[in-house]
Amino acid sequence: MLKKFFITLFITTLILITACSKNIDKKNKQHLTLNIVSEPQSLDPRKVRDLNAVNLSKLLFDGLMRVSKTKDVECAIAKSYKISEDKRTYTFTLKDAYWSNGKKLTAYDFEYTLKSNLMPEFASNASSLFIFKGAKKAKNREILIDDIGIKAIDEKTLVFELKKPCPYFLNLLTCPSFFAVNKDMDQKNPKWAQDKNNFVSNGAFTLDEWKQNDVITCKKNEYYWDKDKVKLQKLSFLMLTNDVELNMFELNQLDIAGSPYSSITVDSLNELKKDKNYHVSPYFGTSFLRVNSKKISDLNFRKDLINAFDRKKITEHVLQGGQLATSKLIPVKKEMDVPIFKKDYRAKKITLTYVSNDRSHILAQALQRDFKENLNLNVSLKAMERKTYYEKLKSLDYELALYSWIADFSDPIDFLNVFKYKDSSTNNTGWENESFIKLLEDSENVLDDKERKKLLKQAEEILLSEAPIIPIYHLTQNFLKKETLKDINLYPSGFLDLKYAYFE
Repeated sequence: MLKKFFITLFITTLILITACSKNIDKKNKQHLTLNIVSEPQSLDPRKVRDLNAVNLSKLLFDGLMRVSKTKDVECAIAKSYKISEDKRTYTFTLKDAYWSNGKKLTAYDFEYTLKSNLMPEFASNASSLFIFKGAKKAKNREILIDDIGIKAIDEKTLVFELKKPCPYFLNLLTCPSFFAVNKDMDQKNPKWAQDKNNFVSNGAFTLDEWKQNDVITCKKNEYYWDKDKVKLQKLSFLMLTNDVELNMFELNQLDIAGSPYSSITVDSLNELKKDKNYHVSPYFGTSFLRVNSKKISDLNFRKDLINAFDRKKITEHVLQGGQLATSKLIPVKKEMDVPIFKKDYRAKKITLTYVSNDRSHILAQALQRDFKENLNLNVSLKAMERKTYYEKLKSLDYELALYSWIADFSDPIDFLNVFKYKDSSTNNTGWENESFIKLLEDSENVLDDKERKKLLKQAEEILLSEAPIIPIYHLTQNFLKKETLKDINLYPSGFLDLKYAYFE
């Protein structure tokens, strides 16, 4: 036993020394270090999908609009805007803004980027851009790309024509899909986002170094339009396991641990809740099972899965992070009691796929036990690294998959649009429903907020009744933060804004 202890201690120490050596020296007081666990998919805002990549994108790029400290939408690259009387045309005037290479940022960069995202051959999540007139038809090769309602009139004037009024359009503009990339660099080097020597951004920070599976460092962007408000000089994003992350936080090698970039290990939560550095923050997000409706086509079986596990036991005794048990996709403020039914599926076998991490593994095991106990269903568990997991989802090469969705802005539509079209890169269930689509489209034509919410509730009911997804719980953000770190803004969307952050 003693021998085992010293071996474990040696390995842990070795890992810590290695991890610490990754960290850039902390002599610079305005240098923040945190853990992002694994490689982001991309740093090109058109291609980001998971929360970590979205977060990095929002630090490196500014859109026309951004979320303010008070959680309102405010102008970023846009200096001002006008909305037509019919609410379909938005005209933006841009600030004097520059790229991190010193080149002027123009309306033509926005036009180029959005249209490139809608090119049929460009692989990205473009469904949110279908709000533009003609955008979906262009993506489907039905009209020319130049016929989309996106037009730069001159260097500072950008006009958007929408297919219909959109009450949340300004919120959409805070999302990476609507950001601009540098037109000249993108045409010259399509792989610029992976190359520190060619990386160009327009946000508060820009890429300094990227060591694959090791560390990403960013530095203050001296060409940023609002640079005088940015106090941090450097950001270091390490790629560590959750166990090592907690040790490094205790050793003052990390300034933040946990949400939104990683998760605090479940077995550490009870003790950490006593720590003055521990915080819990709201999350506008839901954890659910994604169901491959092509492989699990039996609707009755999918419905039986809904009532086959104890959500309260999972949130209170397994996860222990203040999550709310639910059977809804759109977050509600109250925990829900979901009845458990008994069935016998002993002849059936399915596989549950998930990203390999501590929290997901514990959750998957709890679901596996409940499915066996309540449905007599044999469930195999398959953990995999993040990139492979997303490839499996995209190709519908799975049966059940653990997943979470965190809305980019506080509106139900950002949950429901995920499943609007079966060929959308966010859907990944093979499910589509014409009545569901019509309700979402009708909601976009309704200006009365109560009527709009009624339509969205009906849409959610259709989605849940056909069970291409099975909600489990609404998320919370659990994290540790050094007391000397001030003015970070952690939003319910999971965006950790470091623009105003500083160390005392």
